[in-house]
Amino acid sequence: MGNTMRMRTTLLTAAAALAAAAMLPATASAVQIFSFDNLGTTNAGSNGDRFIRFDSASPSTTVVTLGSSAVANRGMTGLDFAGNGNLYSCSGFNSDGTAFAGSQFYSVNKTNGQATLIGNMGLPTGYAATDMSWNPVTNQMLMVAANGTTVPNNLYTVNLATGAATLIGAISGVTGSLDVGLASNSAGVNFLHDIVNDRMYTLAGTVTTPLPSTIGVDTNFSQGMTINWGGANEWYLGAIGSVPAFFSQIMQINSVTGAGTTVPNGVWPLAGTGLPQYETGDLAIAPVPEPTSAMLVVAGGLATVLRRRRTH
Repeated sequence: MGNTMRMRTTLLTAAAALAAAAMLPATASAVQIFSFDNLGTTNAGSNGDRFIRFDSASPSTTVVTLGSSAVANRGMTGLDFAGNGNLYSCSGFNSDGTAFAGSQFYSVNKTNGQATLIGNMGLPTGYAATDMSWNPVTNQMLMVAANGTTVPNNLYTVNLATGAATLIGAISGVTGSLDVGLASNSAGVNFLHDIVNDRMYTLAGTVTTPLPSTIGVDTNFSQGMTINWGGANEWYLGAIGSVPAFFSQIMQINSVTGAGTTVPNGVWPLAGTGLPQYETGDLAIAPVPEPTSAMLVVAGGLATVLRRRRTH
């Protein structure tokens, strides 16, 4: 009788511990960020963009090169995980700096960065993708595209199976804009980064509203951002510019004001070429398991305990 009671107590304790762990709310903490480095072809002499990973709390001291896209002469301008945990990317320009050369859609191996072509995105002539973002509420991969010289910037959905982009509409409300960043939070709110105004905007449908503060640096060129919608909605930007000199850094964005703060050890030093060691074409954070998945872990843990008890 005593052994039975002890077994029940053990099981109840294990169940309580596992359930509590499963139901703990997400808190802000360091996360791993994946990125394609658009200087990889020039600086490393690789076939394509270097695929890197680093810790959000200290990027320059934790960065590791996992591999390369192995896609020659195509700059990866969009990178994001879908809700199922698969990683996707899209190209936006040639590695020689020729912008707006058309866009293609790829699946990406998050272990080594190998990019596998899924299909052409079918954008209008002169347009190219500038960023992608998975919206966890609508369960859609969104993409913003621009032609580089005139508005409008366009918003699309992307078919994960074929890569085809379907136009939602022209983005309005940003004067003289070039929108290069797109990110979504856990509530399904979409945000844009415009490098003409150096400001973040909320995006309701295709209508923008500016956040009150500028980012705080003069952003230029290809860059991207991500929001940790599977965690505590931390918002990170790979900020790149040339005023007053070349810089490339990782910033955390205030979701209320839109202002940016450089994270500790978040500035990439200059390489021998005079360019930054890394130029993050976009950022991506892997989603965490959903609560239902966590409860399956609980059930699996209890089943394991029961099997062990029965065999002894």
